[in-house]
Amino acid sequence: MKILVSESSTAIGGQELAVLLHVEGLLKRGHQVRLVLEPGSPICELANRSGLQVDAVSMRHLCYPSAILAFRRLIAHDRPAVLHVNSSRDSWIGALAARLVRARPKIVRTRHISTPLNRNATTRLLYRHLVDMVIVTGSELTRRALIERDGLDASRVAAFPIGLDLEQFRPEAPQRDLRQELGLPPGHRLVGMISYLRAYKGHEFFVEAAARVLPRVKDVTFLIVGEGPEEQTIRSQIAAHGLTRQVLMLGFREDLLEVFRSLDLFVIPSVEGDTIPQVLVQALAVGLPVVSTTVGSIPDVVKDGETGFVVPPRDSNALARRIELLLEDERLRRTLGLNGRQLVEESYSLDAMLSKLEAVYQDVIKR
Repeated sequence: MKILVSESSTAIGGQELAVLLHVEGLLKRGHQVRLVLEPGSPICELANRSGLQVDAVSMRHLCYPSAILAFRRLIAHDRPAVLHVNSSRDSWIGALAARLVRARPKIVRTRHISTPLNRNATTRLLYRHLVDMVIVTGSELTRRALIERDGLDASRVAAFPIGLDLEQFRPEAPQRDLRQELGLPPGHRLVGMISYLRAYKGHEFFVEAAARVLPRVKDVTFLIVGEGPEEQTIRSQIAAHGLTRQVLMLGFREDLLEVFRSLDLFVIPSVEGDTIPQVLVQALAVGLPVVSTTVGSIPDVVKDGETGFVVPPRDSNALARRIELLLEDERLRRTLGLNGRQLVEESYSLDAMLSKLEAVYQDVIKR
């Protein structure tokens, strides 16, 4: 099957990495896949380094007309069966370009967030008429919200998680333990948050929880891994709490697997927007206990008391209590970690996700 995949994002996080993961998986399954990406973006650079077939098309606001024409040329030349769009800008550009060719591809839109759709005429036009199928990277709970809350046709909405390479993300001792890099003793505990630095990921509450836990629990350091627009705000908050030596910001890391395997506990206190964060599934896959929130489809993965704990969003007190409980109970951490790995093996493998994605493609083409 010929598939054209677009992503207009200029950031790098779970969504963008998932796009590349899916493209590589589809290629291995024998599909012909071509990427359309923003030139100079981190995802474009990663795709080029991976040897993927990439067309760099500027999709910034002032470039909409030329971007639509570039998409139209690609579609007319390649004649893909499916155009798979991932962000707002490339969704509009691709949907309009597809209307300018005689034999248009079916348009599949992946929605990586759980926030309600905008209630305006243009959003209704895009989701109800220009796009043939919407996939949300969550569970049935998130899918039902798009149907019941936002009024989308149930036959045109699917939901399944991003999926994970279970062979790559497996429980194992790190080859390069972060403790050595940071000059910490072997028994020192590490509580980590890995995420693009966006406001809705809840870094503010991670820092507040750390400020509550650290005076009561010894031999523990909190780590924030990632880059993004909120970096300076987070640094200022850490400094205001006097925690610059106990809450460390490590920036973007390419060795995320080593980071995960060095941690004792993973925290992702999302306040809105998220469906199932990819880093959350990765943490469970390597056997980490997780503390997260009730946002989106997270409770379907972080089963409270079984694979981790969920707390209300924006509640740093509740977050701190759960972190402290797990830091003080190594046996509980180990039990939750084992349960989390089992859950991922049963329900969140990349192979299972790619099979569902292929089924969506086939279904939408038949229509």
